[in-house]
Amino acid sequence: MNDSRRHFLHHCSVLAAATALPQQANAWIEQARLKRDKITITRIERFVIHLPYHDFHAKALFRYHGPNIQARTIYKVTTDIGLVGWGESWGVSSLSREDRRRYIGTSPFDWLAARKDLPMNMAAYDLMGKFLQIPAWKLIGPQVRTRIPVAAWTVSQEPEAMQREVRHAASLGYRWIKYHIDEIQNVLEQTKAMEKVAPKGFRVHYDFNVNSTLSHVEPIIRELEKHSIVGRIEDPIRISEVEGWRHLTETCESEILVHHGPTEFMNRGLCDGSMAGHAPIGNATRISALADSAQLPFMLQQCGGFINQAFLAHEASVFPQATLDHVNLALHWDDHVCEQPMKVSDGKVNVPQGPGLGIEVVEERVREIAQQPVPAYEPFLVRIMYQNGPTIVTRHRPHLKGHTDDLRIMSRLLGDDIPGPEPGYNNQVRTEMWDDIEDPLFQTIWKQTESQQYVVL
Repeated sequence: MNDSRRHFLHHCSVLAAATALPQQANAWIEQARLKRDKITITRIERFVIHLPYHDFHAKALFRYHGPNIQARTIYKVTTDIGLVGWGESWGVSSLSREDRRRYIGTSPFDWLAARKDLPMNMAAYDLMGKFLQIPAWKLIGPQVRTRIPVAAWTVSQEPEAMQREVRHAASLGYRWIKYHIDEIQNVLEQTKAMEKVAPKGFRVHYDFNVNSTLSHVEPIIRELEKHSIVGRIEDPIRISEVEGWRHLTETCESEILVHHGPTEFMNRGLCDGSMAGHAPIGNATRISALADSAQLPFMLQQCGGFINQAFLAHEASVFPQATLDHVNLALHWDDHVCEQPMKVSDGKVNVPQGPGLGIEVVEERVREIAQQPVPAYEPFLVRIMYQNGPTIVTRHRPHLKGHTDDLRIMSRLLGDDIPGPEPGYNNQVRTEMWDDIEDPLFQTIWKQTESQQYVVL
């Protein structure tokens, strides 16, 4: 059999598996079909909320990513029989009024295994489960686990700040934490610091931003792997370096995960597993089928509060290979809009067993918080200090569209003409946020950076 025919048949078998998987919930699916005309969506309300972060890292998180990362968009979906479903997205959702309008007059059961509009996917499964008086997972497939492994999340910061993040995550019951490394901190110094305070068995999931080369990244991974805290490496190099992916997968002790690349990497021996980001049921089912075929694990990353985490838990509870620690930010905020938080114990959360998503949203709380103002941007400068010089001072404007992630990559922050060493993840560099607005030097540089990209000291 030639390669092209083999790939075609394999692709067909994967698609068939992805299509067939929800039919394992046959009895409930059939009941859903019979009752689809008994319930109709009549109204969709949208609420953008900005709950506070924990005090110890609130300023750092807000400055790194701005208000859109602190934001969550919550949807209340009302039906003609009085049932209400809830959905949620991280950030200010891009789901337009026109997008939402197409759901009005339809049945939640019309959206079984949908492949788009994650918050509406959540609300539909919440409504279907409540209508049939069953937990949402029964409409996806047979449950294979009742507890779901989850990971904490943070942003790249100075080594001592990363220690605080590890202590905090461990205190909440997590055994994993994920973060994007960046070119303005040294990842090895961060790792050494985190390892000093991490409890036994605690691990770090590193996201390498899928922007670098094998020649740059491999030496860093080899150094990282000398530390017991190192667990997973996501998107280590550019997707175009296919053989580099194969090399790292075959030779690294850490798990190599693909996220911003073809999920089919799993079937080509190019990774040890996959991350599915913000996956509605239809997409998660397809990835589950691919993971089953490759016999490799995968994880979901659906950042948000407990509405989001509950939906993730229902999804992950039915997929056999969904064994990696799924990323959610539910405990990232210091306040909540649900009646009972989903507590983490020994790195896992229980799958809610009530009807639908199985959680109670406090509507009054949602409406109250939605009326509160968006956190304000306050002046600060980014001071990038190389051990042997130079020190570069610039502004970071995460509140502006398209600039949320500028701190990860130097060219986004400073432009193409970058002073000092070639940007990388293992430079001898430390970066701090500078907000001493009474300092005359701060005032001078603040004025200079109104019209120029950066100042070199």
